[in-house]
Amino acid sequence: MKDGQVNFNSFEVLSILGSGAFGRVFKVVKKGTNKIYAMKALKKHNLIVKNQLRYAVTEANVLKQASHPFVLQLHYSFQTPQHLYLVLDLCPGGDLSLHLANKGTFTEDEVKFYMAELVLAIEHIHSLDVIYRDLKPENILLDEEGHIKLADFGLAKENIGKDDVARSFCGSPAYLSPEMVKRRGVGKSADLYGIGTVMFELLTGEAPYYNDEIPKLYQNIARAKLDIPNNLSLEARDLITVSF
Repeated sequence: MKDGQVNFNSFEVLSILGSGAFGRVFKVVKKGTNKIYAMKALKKHNLIVKNQLRYAVTEANVLKQASHPFVLQLHYSFQTPQHLYLVLDLCPGGDLSLHLANKGTFTEDEVKFYMAELVLAIEHIHSLDVIYRDLKPENILLDEEGHIKLADFGLAKENIGKDDVARSFCGSPAYLSPEMVKRRGVGKSADLYGIGTVMFELLTGEAPYYNDEIPKLYQNIARAKLDIPNNLSLEARDLITVSF
């Protein structure tokens, strides 16, 4: 990642890709080049008010360390008194949740392709002594060639060795691991469970153990036996079983 003298004026805004409570994401081109990126502009005030600043800092820290073809690359970062800016890979293919909503389910060959890349991405993140903690289809982007880019590292935890655990309770309810639900702390093995939840949802169209009522959902995650559809291949069912 190269910071140098790069700032907001180094880029031309082409369009707005999205907006939220903490800022906007722009499609930009770096002036003097034809290189196009996604620029995330985060409002510091909103981050501080919502006690979210540490998550933005964590995301920047992890992305500065990461260097892998299936992990979103941070090309530049800079700030002004009002904003934090992260200049990232542009992923025009959207995220897997959007494709899942359109398709209903993915074929086993498609899931095998995405899961192979996801496993490699998580292996790289773990090699940095980082756990991801928020695996779900929304956080897996597709680049222009259809390969994945693991994104959104705000809930990642740094400095987690082989036998270490993170104690904070966080993540999206439908994708929490049993140890998270039981508040036992999570280590790198929780990301293996996360890979399994993504695989299950891509194959079936629904997150494992899903229930609209959060207490029931947590009870299912903690205690229920996973119902794996019989129409899946033996290979897929075995792999899901190992993940859970």
